[in-house]
Amino acid sequence: MSYTYQTFFQNFYQNFPPDHGFHGENSEDFKLWKSDTRKALASLLGMHRLEQAAAGFSPAVPQILEESEEKGYKRYKLSLETLPQVNMPFYMLVPDSATSTAPCKAMITIPAHGANKDSVAGVLTTPAVRRKLQETPKENYGEEFVKKGYVVFCPDPPGYGERLERTASEDKAFLDQPESDSISSSCKNLTMTAEALGMSFAGLVLWDMMALVDYIETLDFVDMARLGCCGFFGGGLYTMWLAAMDDRIQLAVISGYLHGYYDSILETHLCTCNFVPGLWNHYDVCDIASLIAPRPLFFENGRSDILNGPRGIEDPVSQYEKVKQAYGVFQKEELVQHGIFDGPHMWYGLGYEFVDKHL
Repeated sequence: MSYTYQTFFQNFYQNFPPDHGFHGENSEDFKLWKSDTRKALASLLGMHRLEQAAAGFSPAVPQILEESEEKGYKRYKLSLETLPQVNMPFYMLVPDSATSTAPCKAMITIPAHGANKDSVAGVLTTPAVRRKLQETPKENYGEEFVKKGYVVFCPDPPGYGERLERTASEDKAFLDQPESDSISSSCKNLTMTAEALGMSFAGLVLWDMMALVDYIETLDFVDMARLGCCGFFGGGLYTMWLAAMDDRIQLAVISGYLHGYYDSILETHLCTCNFVPGLWNHYDVCDIASLIAPRPLFFENGRSDILNGPRGIEDPVSQYEKVKQAYGVFQKEELVQHGIFDGPHMWYGLGYEFVDKHL
C-alpha cells in the first residue's frame, strides 16, 4: 500500500499527456503552431502580469560599475534595470578586436543552477566561486567564448549571485538553514511569490533575458545577426526559454537540460524553477525547444547524468528526435545536433565547434 502521490501523478500524466505539441506536416503548419504556442506559453508564464508592472516604465542606460583590462579583452560589470526597482548585474566581455566598423558575433552565457555570472566569466571573486571552478573547471564558458573572439554577456538571473534573496525566516527557524553563499540560489522563494501574483519564475528570467537582448541591440560593436545563447543545467533551461520565445537569438546551446517532464522532472523533482503552473497539461520540453526551429540548436547530455531519469540516456534521445521532426519540415535537420558524452551531469563543451560553424 502506498501513501504517496508519486504513482498517482505518474498515472495522471500518462492518462492526460501534453496535448499541444507540434504534429504538422510542413513549415506553414509549424509557423501557425509556433504563433499559437508562443501566445499560450506567454500566458502560462504570466508575462501579461509583468507587462502590467512595466506599464510606463523606461529602463535607464545600464550603469557601468567596474572596468578591467584582461588579456585580449576588456571586462565590464554593468547593472541594468529590467523592471521598476529591479536591477540585474551582468558582465560584458569585449574582445580587443570588436569595433563599430567590425562588429563581432556575441553569446549570452547563462550560469547553471549552483553557479553565477562570476563563475561563468571566470572571475574569482569569492571562495565559493573558486571552489566551484576547481571542481568544475569547464563551467567558465563565458570566458572561453570571449577568448574565441565573441562579445560575451554573463548575467545573474533572478535569485542567482548578487541577486540572492534573503534567507527566509522559516528556513532559518525550522530548517536550521545557514545563510546562502555566492553560488546558492533563491528560486524557491521567488517561485512561490511569483506564482501567488499570477507570474512564474521562468517568466521573471525570460523577462530579464529579453531586456538584456534589448540592451545588446543598442551596441554597435555587436552583430545582432550573429547573437547566440548558451547555458548548462538551469542555464540550459533559461537558454531554451529565451531562444524559444525570442527570434533575436540566432543560435542556442542547451547543455544538461534535454529531459522530459515525465521521465526526468516528475521523477527527480528538480528545483521549483523548473515548474510553470499548468505547463505539463499542454507541452513537454521537446515542444518548447522545437520553437527554436529552424535556427541552429545544439544539445549535449552526459550518458550517466542522474537527471536523465530511470530510462537513462533514452529519454534525452527521444526528446531530441521529437525536436528534430520540427527541423524536418524545413529540411534543416543538419541544424539541430545532439552530443552525448560518457560522463555525469556537467558542461562538457561539445558545442563550441557547432557555434563557430553556424554563428
